[in-house]
Amino acid sequence: MSGRRPADTAAAGQPDPKRAKTGAPATGAPPVLDIAAIRAQLAAKRAALEAQAGTSTSKSASPAPAAPTPPPAAAPGPAALPPKPAMDASIAERLAAAKARIEALTARAANPYLSGAGSMPKTEPTTSSAPQPSVSSVALHPLLMTEAQREAQASKNEKQAMRDRYKTMAPKFTSVKANANIVASAAPSRASPAAASAPSLNPYASTASTSNSPAPDEERAVTRRSKKLQFSRAGKYVAQGDALRNEQKMDALRQRIAEASRKAGLDSEFDTLERSLKRQPPPEVEWWDKAILPEGSNYDDLEKSVEWITTSQDSLITHLIQHPIPIPAPGDKKVGERGLMLTKKEQKKMRRQRRQAELEDKRDRQKMGLLPPDPPKVRLANLMKVLTSDAVQDPTKVEAKVRKEVAMRAYMHEKDNKDRKLTTEQRKEKEYQQMVARERKGIHGAVFKIKYLTNGRHRFKVRETARSDLLSGVCIFHPTFALVLIEGVDKSVKHYKKLMLNRIDWTEQARPLGEEGDDGEDGDDDEEGGTKRAGADGEGPDLADNKCELIWEGEVPERTFKMFRARHAESDTKAKEWLTPKWEGMWDLAKRWVWQGEDL
Repeated sequence: MSGRRPADTAAAGQPDPKRAKTGAPATGAPPVLDIAAIRAQLAAKRAALEAQAGTSTSKSASPAPAAPTPPPAAAPGPAALPPKPAMDASIAERLAAAKARIEALTARAANPYLSGAGSMPKTEPTTSSAPQPSVSSVALHPLLMTEAQREAQASKNEKQAMRDRYKTMAPKFTSVKANANIVASAAPSRASPAAASAPSLNPYASTASTSNSPAPDEERAVTRRSKKLQFSRAGKYVAQGDALRNEQKMDALRQRIAEASRKAGLDSEFDTLERSLKRQPPPEVEWWDKAILPEGSNYDDLEKSVEWITTSQDSLITHLIQHPIPIPAPGDKKVGERGLMLTKKEQKKMRRQRRQAELEDKRDRQKMGLLPPDPPKVRLANLMKVLTSDAVQDPTKVEAKVRKEVAMRAYMHEKDNKDRKLTTEQRKEKEYQQMVARERKGIHGAVFKIKYLTNGRHRFKVRETARSDLLSGVCIFHPTFALVLIEGVDKSVKHYKKLMLNRIDWTEQARPLGEEGDDGEDGDDDEEGGTKRAGADGEGPDLADNKCELIWEGEVPERTFKMFRARHAESDTKAKEWLTPKWEGMWDLAKRWVWQGEDL
């Protein structure tokens, strides 16, 4: 079939040479399906049918008139077939069916959900009066696109991905409502031009968001306002360094003067009293306000400071609100209900009622047969009443058996008590844990002044009682008097007070060294070896007017001493060193103390 008509050539998808020369516009429809291949198949079928019908070669090779050029203003749509010559009815029906099939495929390609493009193309708003694109302008399936169309589609998808990637991410946490309201009120609205012209409170907000003509396809760059450099004045840090060095020099000088005066013994009780009673003047600005107020200001110019706080950018106070984490109040904690405090008589009554109820329950169970009955408790007093017949038959054997049972019951009773008794280590551990539990409630202290502490028995009781009660402190021996300072839990302090004020007879004279009961009572009271200097030969001061008085008692924040020790002090300065700066005021109080019953 070498002499096909131009119509067949057009039907086979070949370009028309006349149309190409004249420059007539094509149909204008973008290739939706492979229509050229379909046309080629239809032309082949048609040629085969003509050959079967006996169509002559001359008729098939005769020149046919050129296909009319479609008007340039034709609407874009499916390719229109050129007019065909007269043919058989069966061939015409097949051609009509092929046309209908092509139109159906073209209409199906117009559906975006069947084309495989994934999304409808974005239509840019234009002001020109250009005709709207037809159905065939929908994005094609990648298999139906040409190489140029695939590249264009890939570049478009890449741009869209870049825009989605650099979008501002929404916060993944719930913001504070107060701050959100402030930011929302400060953010300008796109709909209202008045709000768009209002200045934003956030200096880092994007300027593109306040423009009247937003560009959705362009990336909006966040513009930040650079902060101006603030230079420190010349010599600022040099002056601070000089002031710090001068202060350190003054502290070192004061320390040297204090050491020299302490070595020379010039630190009298009056100087110490004046120093302890003198209070430092209040500072110009408290430390909690120094970080908020401007540098160099005080409470006198408070109005200017408040104005600076509200207007300055360097202020720590802003319009934002900080909500601290709520901490439950101590009163909100659920504490187990405490039982009623019963007196000794009520406790005995409750115990008697409880044991009676248990006995009644046990008897009821024995009556019902749930528990075996208790064996009879035979004693020598009820021997004949319980074992009547057996006691009459062999009274000696029964009496020996009863005595054995009584001894066994007494032995088991003593054994149970012994098993329940705590060992020495367990008892000490229990007492220590009780003392620690009491110590959490608070530490108490007491100070005693003793006229003469020369008796070895008195020193032994003072020292060993403090150690057994787990009290810490110090006992200072001075040529004029003795001072005892203790600290510990309230129970131990109360017991020690009874010892010092009631139990010890302070007027008792010291025994001679050779007398029985006096050896070894006075141990190593002092590491300096001066504990036996008074009354060592049995001749000490007369203790007829000796007495001990409590000069101070109260609570202390924490323990100062680790254990109870005895120390000798020949001067007031040495005594205050043993007492530490926390308790040195007690020495001045003891020196000014007036004994009861004595005149000033």
